[in-house]
Amino acid sequence: MKKLLITSFVLGSLAAGSAFAAGPAGGTDLSGFSIGTNAEFSRGTVSANDGSSDGGATTSAGINARYDWSLTPTFAVGLGASYSTGNHAFGSYANGTAATVNNRYSLDIVPTVALSNNYQLYGKLSSIYGTAASTDGVATSNVQGVGYGIGVRKMLDKNLYVQAGYDLNKFNDITYSNGTTAALQENVYSIGIGYKF
Repeated sequence: MKKLLITSFVLGSLAAGSAFAAGPAGGTDLSGFSIGTNAEFSRGTVSANDGSSDGGATTSAGINARYDWSLTPTFAVGLGASYSTGNHAFGSYANGTAATVNNRYSLDIVPTVALSNNYQLYGKLSSIYGTAASTDGVATSNVQGVGYGIGVRKMLDKNLYVQAGYDLNKFNDITYSNGTTAALQENVYSIGIGYKF
């Protein structure tokens, strides 16, 4: 999946570079601050050395913000942050306790390519964080990991936009006090709206 995301972004970048070598008509400026909100549809999975192997689905809301710096008329790099509300379900551990991650947030590096005046293709590399429920159903543990994403943003005018994206979040293995080690992974599909200043 990681190779597919990278390949898709590279091909999009090359296509945009050749199609808009002089920059999109109208001189779209990719630089600036943007903030948005989105609906997220995620599917999480858990596997652990106690025999756990399960999955769960979650619908949640998220917010995101970033600042982009244009390096060329058709390419920019952004730094951002995002936060997702609620408990994200990853199924259940072998003992029946729900496997969840709460307060998931990330710090993001976001390269963006202008495909036209109105459409932008972006990739995302994230450092992700959250709070995982322990296998005892009471304690929690901090988790972190890496996320990879790709998406499309459509400008409705010079400020307002809609976007859709896909993220693969892989948390580092976590070992609980009872000796259980768990691996958590999440596929996230999102649609949203935002404003570029």
